[in-house]
Amino acid sequence: MASDPKIEKSKMAAICSVIVVVAVVLDQITKYEAVARLSGGRSIPIIEGILELYYIVNTGSSWGMLAGQKMLILTISVVIIALCIYMMAKCPEDAKYIPFNVCLSMIIAGGIGNGIDRIRFSYVIDFIYFKAIDFPVFNVADIFVTCGAFLFILLILFRYNEKDLEFMKPSAKSEEKDK
Repeated sequence: MASDPKIEKSKMAAICSVIVVVAVVLDQITKYEAVARLSGGRSIPIIEGILELYYIVNTGSSWGMLAGQKMLILTISVVIIALCIYMMAKCPEDAKYIPFNVCLSMIIAGGIGNGIDRIRFSYVIDFIYFKAIDFPVFNVADIFVTCGAFLFILLILFRYNEKDLEFMKPSAKSEEKDK
Protein backbone atom coordinates (compact mmCIF):
# COMPACT_ATOMS: atom_id res chain seq x y z
CA MET A 1 0.00 0.00 0.00
CA ALA A 2 1.43 3.39 -0.99
CA SER A 3 1.90 5.93 1.75
CA ASP A 4 0.13 9.28 1.64
CA PRO A 5 1.99 12.17 0.03
CA LYS A 6 3.69 14.39 2.57
CA ILE A 7 3.47 18.12 3.11
CA GLU A 8 6.07 19.82 5.25
CA LYS A 9 4.85 21.61 8.39
CA SER A 10 6.37 24.86 7.11
CA LYS A 11 4.42 24.63 3.84
CA MET A 12 1.20 23.77 5.67
CA ALA A 13 1.80 26.66 8.07
CA ALA A 14 2.31 28.99 5.11
CA ILE A 15 -0.92 27.83 3.45
CA CYS A 16 -2.85 28.22 6.71
CA SER A 17 -1.32 31.64 7.36
CA VAL A 18 -2.37 32.86 3.92
CA ILE A 19 -5.92 31.60 4.51
CA VAL A 20 -6.09 33.37 7.87
CA VAL A 21 -4.65 36.66 6.59
CA VAL A 22 -6.85 36.75 3.47
CA ALA A 23 -9.97 35.88 5.46
CA VAL A 24 -9.28 38.46 8.19
CA VAL A 25 -8.55 41.18 5.61
CA LEU A 26 -11.73 40.29 3.69
CA ASP A 27 -13.72 40.40 6.92
CA GLN A 28 -12.32 43.76 8.00
CA ILE A 29 -12.76 45.34 4.55
CA THR A 30 -16.39 44.22 4.34
CA LYS A 31 -17.07 45.54 7.85
CA TYR A 32 -15.45 48.87 6.96
CA GLU A 33 -17.64 49.10 3.87
CA ALA A 34 -20.73 48.13 5.88
CA VAL A 35 -20.11 51.00 8.29
CA ALA A 36 -19.42 53.44 5.44
CA ARG A 37 -22.41 52.47 3.32
CA LEU A 38 -25.03 51.17 5.73
CA SER A 39 -24.80 53.09 9.00
CA GLY A 40 -27.77 55.31 9.72
CA GLY A 41 -30.34 52.60 9.10
CA ARG A 42 -29.81 52.19 5.35
CA SER A 43 -30.08 48.74 3.83
CA ILE A 44 -29.14 47.40 0.42
CA PRO A 45 -31.32 44.64 -1.02
CA ILE A 46 -29.26 41.96 -2.76
CA ILE A 47 -32.19 39.64 -3.55
CA GLU A 48 -35.44 41.51 -2.91
CA GLY A 49 -37.25 40.16 0.16
CA ILE A 50 -34.63 37.44 0.71
CA LEU A 51 -31.12 38.80 1.29
CA GLU A 52 -30.01 42.28 2.19
CA LEU A 53 -27.11 44.14 3.68
CA TYR A 54 -28.16 45.79 6.93
CA TYR A 55 -25.79 47.26 9.53
CA ILE A 56 -26.10 46.42 13.22
CA VAL A 57 -23.72 46.08 16.14
CA ASN A 58 -23.64 42.99 18.35
CA THR A 59 -22.18 43.12 21.88
CA GLY A 60 -22.72 39.38 22.29
CA SER A 61 -21.75 36.20 20.50
CA SER A 62 -23.98 34.17 18.14
CA TRP A 63 -27.58 35.36 18.14
CA GLY A 64 -26.65 38.02 20.70
CA MET A 65 -25.96 35.46 23.45
CA LEU A 66 -23.69 36.69 26.25
CA ALA A 67 -24.47 40.30 25.31
CA GLY A 68 -22.09 42.70 27.03
CA GLN A 69 -19.71 39.92 28.12
CA LYS A 70 -16.74 41.14 26.06
CA MET A 71 -13.98 39.60 28.22
CA LEU A 72 -15.73 36.23 28.52
CA ILE A 73 -16.31 36.06 24.76
CA LEU A 74 -12.70 37.11 24.04
CA THR A 75 -11.41 34.50 26.50
CA ILE A 76 -13.48 31.74 24.91
CA SER A 77 -12.29 32.85 21.46
CA VAL A 78 -8.63 32.83 22.51
CA VAL A 79 -9.01 29.33 23.99
CA ILE A 80 -10.64 28.03 20.79
CA ILE A 81 -7.98 29.66 18.60
CA ALA A 82 -5.22 28.20 20.81
CA LEU A 83 -6.84 24.74 20.61
CA CYS A 84 -7.00 25.00 16.81
CA ILE A 85 -3.33 26.00 16.64
CA TYR A 86 -2.43 23.14 18.99
CA MET A 87 -4.25 20.61 16.78
CA MET A 88 -2.54 22.02 13.68
CA ALA A 89 0.86 21.74 15.38
CA LYS A 90 0.21 18.11 16.35
CA CYS A 91 -1.12 17.20 12.90
CA PRO A 92 1.00 14.73 10.89
CA GLU A 93 2.78 15.87 7.73
CA ASP A 94 0.42 13.92 5.46
CA ALA A 95 -1.33 15.70 2.61
CA LYS A 96 -4.59 14.04 3.64
CA TYR A 97 -4.70 16.48 6.57
CA ILE A 98 -4.76 19.59 4.37
CA PRO A 99 -8.58 19.85 4.63
CA PHE A 100 -8.29 19.39 8.42
CA ASN A 101 -5.86 22.32 8.63
CA VAL A 102 -7.87 24.49 6.22
CA CYS A 103 -10.98 24.10 8.38
CA LEU A 104 -9.06 25.03 11.50
CA SER A 105 -7.60 28.03 9.66
CA MET A 106 -11.10 29.19 8.78
CA ILE A 107 -12.17 28.96 12.43
CA ILE A 108 -9.07 30.87 13.53
CA ALA A 109 -9.65 33.57 10.89
CA GLY A 110 -13.25 34.11 11.96
CA GLY A 111 -12.25 34.27 15.61
CA ILE A 112 -9.55 36.83 14.86
CA GLY A 113 -11.87 38.92 12.65
CA ASN A 114 -14.55 39.20 15.30
CA GLY A 115 -11.90 39.55 18.03
CA ILE A 116 -10.50 42.62 16.29
CA ASP A 117 -13.96 44.21 16.44
CA ARG A 118 -14.45 43.32 20.10
CA ILE A 119 -11.08 44.82 21.04
CA ARG A 120 -11.49 47.96 18.89
CA PHE A 121 -15.17 48.72 19.47
CA SER A 122 -16.45 46.40 22.27
CA TYR A 123 -18.95 45.04 19.71
CA VAL A 124 -18.96 43.13 16.42
CA ILE A 125 -20.14 44.67 13.17
CA ASP A 126 -22.80 42.52 11.47
CA PHE A 127 -24.38 43.32 8.11
CA ILE A 128 -25.59 40.24 6.19
CA TYR A 129 -29.29 39.60 6.73
CA PHE A 130 -31.46 36.74 5.40
CA LYS A 131 -34.70 38.66 5.52
CA ALA A 132 -36.86 35.82 4.15
CA ILE A 133 -36.30 33.72 7.27
CA ASP A 134 -35.50 36.59 9.65
CA PHE A 135 -32.13 34.97 10.42
CA PRO A 136 -29.88 36.91 12.81
CA VAL A 137 -27.61 39.41 11.05
CA PHE A 138 -24.04 38.12 10.64
CA ASN A 139 -20.70 38.93 8.97
CA VAL A 140 -17.89 37.40 6.94
CA ALA A 141 -16.00 36.23 10.06
CA ASP A 142 -19.13 34.37 11.17
CA ILE A 143 -19.25 32.66 7.77
CA PHE A 144 -15.65 31.49 8.15
CA VAL A 145 -16.22 30.17 11.68
CA THR A 146 -19.48 28.43 10.77
CA CYS A 147 -18.27 26.88 7.51
CA GLY A 148 -14.93 25.89 9.04
CA ALA A 149 -16.60 24.22 12.03
CA PHE A 150 -19.25 22.51 9.89
CA LEU A 151 -16.70 21.15 7.42
CA PHE A 152 -14.41 20.11 10.30
CA ILE A 153 -17.24 18.07 11.84
CA LEU A 154 -17.96 16.46 8.46
CA LEU A 155 -14.28 15.54 8.09
CA ILE A 156 -14.16 14.00 11.56
CA LEU A 157 -17.37 12.04 10.94
CA PHE A 158 -16.86 10.90 7.34
CA ARG A 159 -13.29 11.31 6.11
CA TYR A 160 -10.94 10.43 8.94
CA ASN A 161 -11.09 7.23 10.92
CA GLU A 162 -10.05 6.76 14.52
CA LYS A 163 -6.51 5.80 13.53
CA ASP A 164 -6.16 9.00 11.46
CA LEU A 165 -6.98 11.07 14.55
CA GLU A 166 -4.74 9.29 17.06
CA PHE A 167 -2.34 12.22 16.95
CA MET A 168 -4.90 14.22 18.94
CA LYS A 169 -4.97 11.73 21.81
CA PRO A 170 -2.64 12.21 24.79
CA SER A 171 0.56 10.23 24.31
CA ALA A 172 1.20 7.05 26.25
CA LYS A 173 3.90 8.91 28.23
CA SER A 174 1.32 11.49 29.36
CA GLU A 175 -1.06 8.72 30.42
CA GLU A 176 1.68 7.04 32.47
CA LYS A 177 2.45 10.31 34.27
CA ASP A 178 -1.22 10.61 35.25
CA LYS A 179 -1.16 7.19 37.01
